[in-house]
Amino acid sequence: MTEQQHHVAWKDRLGLNEQWMRDIMACSANYGSDDYLTAVSRFRDDIVNIKDGPQLRDIIDRYVDTTLYRMEEEEMRKWIQMFPNEAKIQEEREAQKFEIRREHARQLYKFMIQLLEDNGFGFYKSDMTIDEISLTKNHVDDGGYTEEI
Repeated sequence: MTEQQHHVAWKDRLGLNEQWMRDIMACSANYGSDDYLTAVSRFRDDIVNIKDGPQLRDIIDRYVDTTLYRMEEEEMRKWIQMFPNEAKIQEEREAQKFEIRREHARQLYKFMIQLLEDNGFGFYKSDMTIDEISLTKNHVDDGGYTEEI
């Protein structure tokens, strides 16, 4: 990806990187817990379509609808075949659905992170000298904003 293709989401302009970073940290903090599904769902909800840019939300929704939901149905069907007695018990079915969704949340999280990176919204450390030169050359004032990641 060339430098001109990188989409820098400055905090004072969009606030997307800051919100996404908070979501990523929440996903990491809740990994393996029952709250992980909620954290991944919140991250998904915070990703939007970029005006005159990549339609990130639409891509994620399409992935969930065409891949994850179908996988969930197939995995549940296989589980019912393997465990017909347990499948008759509502609590057992719900517990299995939850486990499948938890695994799919991990897959969705990885998909969203990769999608952001592939579209130039990655998180990186930069050399402020280079940034200052780039900003000065393009007559952009970022208000001196820096953020440690």
